Amino acid sequence: MGMAQGVAQGMAQGMAQGMEQGVAQGVAQGRASMVLDMIKDGLEIGTIARIARMSVEQVNELGRKAVLE
Repeated sequence: MGMAQGVAQGMAQGMAQGMEQGVAQGVAQGRASMVLDMIKDGLEIGTIARIARMSVEQVNELGRKAVLE
């Protein structure tokens, strides 16, 4: 009984952690997509950084990565 309970608890924790990571990854991807759209629309980098709550360096890095892909 104890082993089965431990397995069930471990599975529940693993699923919760996986879902949390998936949500965080989805939010990050959505944010990156938004930033790239703003870059393509010609918004100033400083404005993009302020709206996205990122540093100018982070915005520039996303732009550079998008060009390489």
